[in-house]
Amino acid sequence: MKNVKLLCAAGTSTQVLAAKVQETADKLGLEMSVTAGPVSGSDESCKDADLLLLTPQVEFKLDVVKLTYPDKKIGVIDAAAFTSLDAEAVIAQINQELGA
Repeated sequence: MKNVKLLCAAGTSTQVLAAKVQETADKLGLEMSVTAGPVSGSDESCKDADLLLLTPQVEFKLDVVKLTYPDKKIGVIDAAAFTSLDAEAVIAQINQELGA
C-alpha cells in the first residue's frame, strides 16, 4: 500500500484533489492511500507517508519539509495537474516518485 500525503497551505483545497486521486486509484485497483493536510505543523500522518507531495503554492516550503522529514520522498505536484485536478496525472507522478 502506497501512503501519500498531499500538503498545501491550509489543507482544505487539496482535500478535493486527494479525494479525486483516491477515487481514481480505487477504480484502477491501485493499493494507494491519499490524504491531504496543511504543510505548516505537518501532523503525525506525515511520519507514516511513503511520499509527501506539496502543492505548487507551498513549493517555497520544500526545503523545510525536507529538513523535517529527511528520510521521506518529497516532491511538488505538477502545477498543470494540480490546477486541472487531473487525478491520473497525479497518480502517474506518485508512481514515478515512488519508482513504481
